[in-house]
Amino acid sequence: MDYLSSLNEEQQRAVTFSGKHALVIAGAGTGKTRTIIHRAVHLLSQGVRPDKILILSFTRKSANEIVERIKQLQDTGSVLNLSGQTFHSWCSHIIKNNPQVFEQHDYTLLDSEDVDSLFKLLFTQKYKNNKTIDQKLYSKIQLVYSYMINTRKPLIEAVKIQECRNMSEDEASEYIKHNEPVFKEIMRDYIAYKKKNKLFDYDDLLYITANGLQQNKEAGKFISLKYEHILVDEFQDTNPLQYQLLEAFYDNCHLFCVGDDAQSIYAFRGADFKAMHNFTDIVPDSAKLYLNTNYRSTQEILDISNWLLQQSPIKYGKHLKAYRGSGIKPVIEYVYDEYSEANSVTDKILLYFMDKKIDYSGHIVLSRTLFGLRQVEGACVMKKIPYKIYGGSSLMKSRHIRDVVAAMRIIANYKDSLAWHRYLQLWNKIGPATAASLSELMINGESLEESLEILKTKKLDKRIWEVLEAAFPYTSSPSEMINIIITLMDLRFAEIYKEEWLNWRKQDFAVLEEIASSTTSVTEFITEYILDPALESSFLDADKPKECVKLSTIHSAKGLEADVCHLLNVTPYSYPSKRAVKDGENSIEEERRCLYVALTRAKNELILYGRYFTNIGSGMADFAGQSHYFFNELPEELYELNGSISQKDMENAVYKGSKISVDIDLF
Repeated sequence: MDYLSSLNEEQQRAVTFSGKHALVIAGAGTGKTRTIIHRAVHLLSQGVRPDKILILSFTRKSANEIVERIKQLQDTGSVLNLSGQTFHSWCSHIIKNNPQVFEQHDYTLLDSEDVDSLFKLLFTQKYKNNKTIDQKLYSKIQLVYSYMINTRKPLIEAVKIQECRNMSEDEASEYIKHNEPVFKEIMRDYIAYKKKNKLFDYDDLLYITANGLQQNKEAGKFISLKYEHILVDEFQDTNPLQYQLLEAFYDNCHLFCVGDDAQSIYAFRGADFKAMHNFTDIVPDSAKLYLNTNYRSTQEILDISNWLLQQSPIKYGKHLKAYRGSGIKPVIEYVYDEYSEANSVTDKILLYFMDKKIDYSGHIVLSRTLFGLRQVEGACVMKKIPYKIYGGSSLMKSRHIRDVVAAMRIIANYKDSLAWHRYLQLWNKIGPATAASLSELMINGESLEESLEILKTKKLDKRIWEVLEAAFPYTSSPSEMINIIITLMDLRFAEIYKEEWLNWRKQDFAVLEEIASSTTSVTEFITEYILDPALESSFLDADKPKECVKLSTIHSAKGLEADVCHLLNVTPYSYPSKRAVKDGENSIEEERRCLYVALTRAKNELILYGRYFTNIGSGMADFAGQSHYFFNELPEELYELNGSISQKDMENAVYKGSKISVDIDLF
């Protein structure tokens, strides 16, 4: 049994488990994937046929990687029929390969764009000219429909969770009263359309399989006997529909589920933390096993992570121990605001590169949101630090940024037909064909002024040329040009991007203006930061992660790690957020788990940045907002303090007197 010699005692106990069903609670960095791989190797060594073993993961990539690593430990021929799949691909396989069981075996699968288009089509057929109904409601109906399917929640509850979280009770009640009939009608039309045209979507794959096997016990037994062992990775991310699906396999299969309840952070997608936490109460003849030896981090990093979980009213029953032993204490560094925070992070990255010989890939920067990374991204761009975004598009590749840059490119070179094509389509009544013909006219003019005069002869929105004329004088000040374009196009962008414009897109331009301020011409700005192929590769080239700093949202950081972890904006208003406090204990505890995931990405150094000022409050200085703050009682021996702002400075920044009230009296 050489395959067991490389495992610790906890891992060996899990790998050789001989009971019916097992849930392995694998703490961060404890070798979760390694345990699944060796479990499969163990089963094969015990004579279980590879086609009787199913490995389920949440992405095709991770499923395939697990199978490939198993093949490295086994003779290739002995694992030819070993299957690694996602829940959706598995259900598709079951439906398609069992036509005698499922009527939907010959249905066509809709991709996500097809689903978007179908919801929009059905909605506009009924409500296109109805001024009392939000004309973008179809996208919300689609989200609620998917959430209902995956969580098995009724319509009203799903709408409250997905659409009414930021509303008062009266506002939510009014919203539901007004829109519930529309939700129901469009959902019914969607279901009927799919059935009539023999179509199904990704959610249907799970719903049809789970409900079909539950309703037809004979079919359930027939399908479940095809497998002996089902190994489930990232079990904490499963939702109620996936639980229902696995129920059909309790009697005839062995379930071996691996995950970490302390890393369950996808409730917004329907993941059900409580179901995993109560696994042995839900799944008959089951046992829990624990992996607590961490191979990633030093003990000091684990001490602060362990302390965080211990403060929770939920009993996680885990205490991570570092295989690597002791290291450097986590550092809490107070900074003035997001700008000084971004500079502090990027200065350290450069300093470590020069003095400590830590490569760019040795750093990960984490934030609650993609927007929270924008200042650091901007500082990386300005300081020529290569980076890769996880959890969204990079700043320079975002649609709204490219929209404004298109106008700037026209001013820099009016013969740029691609820039004209994009810019013109931002305006009403100009589609791709019209934009193409107008672009041809524009680039054939003798100058930008002449091209704009031609444009003025067309029956178009006059803002098209007014924006370019107003921005043209600022060719030597790109930051001012950006400001002019945004000011004149503000209403148009609000029409294009709806609530996204004010919620986050517009705010990105403060970062862009700061980047542009380091250049002295529009041409330099475009060449240096927009069209630079070296930067572009660092944004997008997934095959070269070793050359880049990782910038990630916490929700996209699972599986990532780095020598040095920078965690942004660790303030009372962020951990937990105001929304979580409003929603109650379940949401607060999910945010605690988010913070735990972030802390445990660090291998050697963990740096937490506390902002003196934030855009939602006075950051660390606002002691009134700290009643729920996760680090309220953090023992001093668990961290080092760094920063020029003293505790006294912070206390003095909090005004405790009465508010000034002045009436204007001129007469």
